[in-house]
Amino acid sequence: MKRNWELLRWILNQAESCSGGYPIVVSDGAMYNSQHYKLDIGQLDFAEVCEHILLLGDAGLAKVQELGRTYEGSTGVAIDRLTMAGHDFLDAAKNDTIWKKAMNTVKEKGDSVSLGVLTQLLSSLMKQHFGIS
Repeated sequence: MKRNWELLRWILNQAESCSGGYPIVVSDGAMYNSQHYKLDIGQLDFAEVCEHILLLGDAGLAKVQELGRTYEGSTGVAIDRLTMAGHDFLDAAKNDTIWKKAMNTVKEKGDSVSLGVLTQLLSSLMKQHFGIS
């Protein structure tokens, strides 16, 4: 599976929009005995969304937990909360103009970028946007 920055940004936006201190859950239909928000992934691929939520946890952008796993993959994941780094990344990525500039730069330079470089690029574009040198 290739990392999908658009999907990661979408997940972070969804997580930020939920309030109340309850986890956000994506599951394959299994029931969990806790109060939570169910993330509506619509037509998105369940396995891809789960893996990308786990990537957010790996990167330290969110506190996540895998709720179950079979040999076929995850049966559910939960986002407990965004971390400070997750909020910072999302603040830099939230502006559509800045995001599009960053993604265009990535495509022009080779179509692949690490989280660290993307964060720096977004930060640089955000500084330009606000007139900070």
